[in-house]
Amino acid sequence: MVTATRRFEFSAAHRYWRDDWSTEENERVFGRCTRPYGHGHNYTLDVTITGQLDPRTGMILNMRELKAIVSEVLEEFDHKHLNEDTPYFRALIPTTENIVRVLWGLIAPRLPTGVRLARLRLYETNDLWAEYDGADEATFARAYSFSAAHRLHAPALTDAENQALYGPCNNPNGHGHNYTVEVSVAGPIDAESGMVIAMPDLDATVRAVLDRLDYHHLDREIPAFAERPSTGEHIIVYLWDELAPRLEGRLRHLKLWETGRNMFEYTGPATVVTGRSERTDIHHGTHDYP
Repeated sequence: MVTATRRFEFSAAHRYWRDDWSTEENERVFGRCTRPYGHGHNYTLDVTITGQLDPRTGMILNMRELKAIVSEVLEEFDHKHLNEDTPYFRALIPTTENIVRVLWGLIAPRLPTGVRLARLRLYETNDLWAEYDGADEATFARAYSFSAAHRLHAPALTDAENQALYGPCNNPNGHGHNYTVEVSVAGPIDAESGMVIAMPDLDATVRAVLDRLDYHHLDREIPAFAERPSTGEHIIVYLWDELAPRLEGRLRHLKLWETGRNMFEYTGPATVVTGRSERTDIHHGTHDYP
């Protein structure tokens, strides 16, 4: 299947609030998003389409045509207060998940025959986004950071083998990184909150795990790395094992940036079906040890 994606931008304000909830409940679930006059974002929308290639043009759809379709939709949202100036959010809370689902309902029917909307991803900020593909569930993702020191050293290898394998990363005193981890959760959008998960709950859950690592030496202070090297692969598996039970089945994907060049992804333990692996445990870029 071939897909094509075009990026769009619009600016809008919104507010999260339910009149049938108490102030305390609104603030517990929505946090700062409850402030009475709203707040705003520069939204980024990635529109991904699929379909048969036109043998004459070699394209699924001329990007100028897609631009015209999506831009017409976004005129209703751009430089607007979503609660006050659009009909879609008078009774529906304009969460990132709800906005991307509303956009799906407006864009998909406008596409010409033979072209299908495959995916929408809406960035509210660079580190917070929601993705929707027309199914019953939506994905919500947020990026977090932590800083830690570590030393790459495998107990099963000799000192010479470790030095040859890891190079400067085997420095006995260690070195460090500013890590970024992207946490993606999925599930039905709650009818009352408009969210897959309440942001304060997700933030508290993730930070409780990351704060154990933040400003620590992984090998010397975290028991999980006492007997195994603190590679990006092992760190991301550790994070999954810590987060998955706390997120009660909603964790779908983790992405860990160790540096701007080394990135690791994990979707949980492989599920074996009829003797074959249904999904791959870890996908990662080439290690680039100095």
